Amino acid sequence: LSKPEKQGLVADDIRKEKGKAFDLLDALSRSGSLAVAHSELHVVVAMTHCFERDLMGTVIRDNVNPIEKLEGSTLLLASAVHGVSARELVCDANELRRLRMTMPRLLEG
Repeated sequence: LSKPEKQGLVADDIRKEKGKAFDLLDALSRSGSLAVAHSELHVVVAMTHCFERDLMGTVIRDNVNPIEKLEGSTLLLASAVHGVSARELVCDANELRRLRMTMPRLLEG
């Protein structure tokens, strides 16, 4: 895997993005004149993975299974979003055994 990158928002960026969200809501609801009955809020979290090489290079030259890396990050993200341990998210005992072999620290306990 390539080196992880972390990007955060400072208070000013958060204020600007919040303003953009409210501007969009204002435009969609016609400044409040259009009722928003029976609405739901969906939050989409996007995640990307970068590998040093292309897919074949990652699998063959680096001997890395990219699917295992994706499963690990997805479990880690889902654990943070739902506020439960990654182990609690895997219901199937066979899958839990398989995943424990590739990511024991994430699924310990």
